[in-house]
Amino acid sequence: MNKHTVIFKTGQLILPDETDLHFVTDLLHAGQLELDYIGASADRQNDHPEEISLLLFHFETQDTLDYDMTESQLNYLLSGLLKKGNPTITTKGNDITVHL
Repeated sequence: MNKHTVIFKTGQLILPDETDLHFVTDLLHAGQLELDYIGASADRQNDHPEEISLLLFHFETQDTLDYDMTESQLNYLLSGLLKKGNPTITTKGNDITVHL
C-alpha cells in the first residue's frame, strides 16, 4: 500500500462542536481551500493557527498516485474516498485531520 497526505489550508475556521463527514465534505466542495501539500505521508504543524486552518487527509492506495493532478481531480478522488470509506475525523485547535 502507498501512503499519501493531502493538506489544504484556508482562513481560520470556527469549528462546530462536532466536526463530522458532512462538514468536511462541504469544506471540500466550497472552493475556499488552497492546496498546500500533496505527497507521501507527512505530518505538519500549523505555524499560524490564529490566521489559517489546515485540513489534512491521510489515506492509502494500492497504486501510485499522480501528484500532478489538478485540484478538481484531487477533490473528486477525496470525495470518493470519503463516501466509500469510514473516515476518522479529529480536530486539534482549528485544524481538521481525516484518516481514510
